[in-house]
Amino acid sequence: MPKILVLTGKDLINILTPEVLTEEIGEAFKAFSEGKTVTPQRPVMWVEGNWWGVMPSYVPGYGVGVKTVNIIPSNIDRGLPTIQALTVLFEPVNGSPLAIMEGAVLTGLRTAAATALSAKLMSPIESGPLGIIGTGYQARFQLRFVSHFFKPTEVYAYDIRKEALNTFKEFAKGLGFKLIACNSPREVVENSKVIIDASTAKEPVVLGKLIKPPAHVISISMGTPGARALDDDLLSIAESVVVDSREAVLQETDDIAGPVKKEIISVEDLKEIGEVVAGKKKGRVGNGITVFKTVGLAVQDAAAAGVAYKLAKEKGVGKWIEL
Repeated sequence: MPKILVLTGKDLINILTPEVLTEEIGEAFKAFSEGKTVTPQRPVMWVEGNWWGVMPSYVPGYGVGVKTVNIIPSNIDRGLPTIQALTVLFEPVNGSPLAIMEGAVLTGLRTAAATALSAKLMSPIESGPLGIIGTGYQARFQLRFVSHFFKPTEVYAYDIRKEALNTFKEFAKGLGFKLIACNSPREVVENSKVIIDASTAKEPVVLGKLIKPPAHVISISMGTPGARALDDDLLSIAESVVVDSREAVLQETDDIAGPVKKEIISVEDLKEIGEVVAGKKKGRVGNGITVFKTVGLAVQDAAAAGVAYKLAKEKGVGKWIEL
């Protein structure tokens, strides 16, 4: 058995910068939409009321990645991360395992790269107020990556947990941003030009009637079956709705499946971000409201893992082990 590279979360944060990873994730999305990847729909199961997924994908030029991930909101009370995961990277020709990586950080990084890509392609302006609903683990990656392409003049943020909001405020300050703590999601939405939903909301927190166009809405929340973060009004007035995968969002989030079932929007209205990257469709066509909804694809994990493996070898980062 060949040696395997082990990369910690800290290793991944150090080498997967917004400049590098966002472009690579864009290429992975493009390959996915062009049918060049092998990406089966991920098996999903509910264990003790919590979401678990196994996410395999082959992305040419990056490798075969397999991530096992769970989302356990009650871990907040246990002092544990709400998202835990491991990602394994394999060589696609001979099948040898190449690397094992901390998957929760990789998830945060590749998710942030996807939303940053949407900001790059769909933001109505280059700079302005940024809003974040939900200031937990993912929010830190979101602020770091999205702000690389959309420069916040100030950051409006809300979290039902005041402790999380205060901690995030210190994090934002460390990045040089002025954070305005809000008392409601409404306050965030009404004051922001780019709005990031990183919540665990079961009822809509981003309401279309509150948004002042032009604006861009990003939603990474998943929640439980039937949960919604975006309301029907937003989907009905959006000039452009972009997703990571039509099939995935219709199966895994009622933010999109709900409005489609109600015929508020049609499947044909949905654009994949890989199509936008390829120039086949436009992410923004005017001065209205645009939406990017992502549930996360295995191609992101495989691509991010492939990039991390390459950079780690070049920079001498990580630890080699034998199984």
